[in-house]
Amino acid sequence: MSYNRTSIFNNLVQESNNSLYVADEYRTNPLSRQPGGSTIQVKYSDGSIRIYDKIKNIAAYTRYLRNSNKSEILEVIPI
Repeated sequence: MSYNRTSIFNNLVQESNNSLYVADEYRTNPLSRQPGGSTIQVKYSDGSIRIYDKIKNIAAYTRYLRNSNKSEILEVIPI
């Protein structure tokens, strides 16, 4: 099996450059300021990636994001 390591590396670097960790002060739910829960990575159609931590209910938060965002969500990945 053959693959291009440079291409894979470049894709990972590009994805990392587009990632944004969402700080607590930008979160609206009081539960998101309490310790515990899961971390998710959300990929948007504009190419941006946002990482949210302290998610207590991934399914409910994903529904909230899909209903409230103007940008199309391509993927939600628990990490």
